[in-house]
Amino acid sequence: MELGCLGRWTAEELGLPRPATVRCLLSLSSGELALGSDYGMVLLRQGHFLPFPFPAGARREMRRVESLAEHEGVLHVATARGSFAWPFQGEAAGRGLPRDGQDGFDDLRALHAAPWGLLRGWRTHLEGAEGPPECIAFASLGSRVFAGTLDGRVVELFYRGPSLELGRFEREGRGRPVRYLAGQHEQLWAACDGQHLRWDGATWRRDERAGGAVEPYGYAVEPGRLWALARGGLWLSDGGWLEPVVVDLIRPWALVVHGGDLFVGCKGGLVRLRAG
Repeated sequence: MELGCLGRWTAEELGLPRPATVRCLLSLSSGELALGSDYGMVLLRQGHFLPFPFPAGARREMRRVESLAEHEGVLHVATARGSFAWPFQGEAAGRGLPRDGQDGFDDLRALHAAPWGLLRGWRTHLEGAEGPPECIAFASLGSRVFAGTLDGRVVELFYRGPSLELGRFEREGRGRPVRYLAGQHEQLWAACDGQHLRWDGATWRRDERAGGAVEPYGYAVEPGRLWALARGGLWLSDGGWLEPVVVDLIRPWALVVHGGDLFVGCKGGLVRLRAG
């Protein structure tokens, strides 16, 4: 498959410093697209890129975006040194990281909007459900919610009650980080330890094709399709294993489906694509 390019923007055209990498993308219910980078955040609104309303005085380290989630009409932003909440109007409210109880500060690793509330994956604990600490990836599959951890666990989370472990990935006695999850084709997909895996409800399977195994570093879903970034390029699944897509990208980092198009955040800018 080849994709048609609908637009390319440099980081400077987005209103970001030239070396910025677009690291997080989220399609919002307001119709806007949120773009988080290592130098700040931008909103795409009606064809225009506008600066995110960080509170006055927010320092650069507070603007390095790590994760995004929307819940009950509020956009939640996790950054390297704090978090922000923005109700789609006015200035965002921010706060620094809490203490970890060991003379340091906790880290907010990932955010996710579950059907029952907002999940916050902290280094020391999971907020919003009963589950393990250091959740660095979340995904929904219908009404079901899953999390992946830094030590290689994949668990299913519930509104009430303990989480259910679906598997743990280790190599040489050490857990391997489950960095990305996606729910699509009635299966859970995971990126871990150089592999692209899927859980069919009973068994974990991995791509065994010669040279075909890849570890994605980003997923996006739309009806009937699972998109992924891997090996510096774009891949697609229509139900089976990932297949490469012909498209010119420079150091892609994140992707999302927004308004029927595919947006890819890259080192130094943003690309908008549509399947031909």
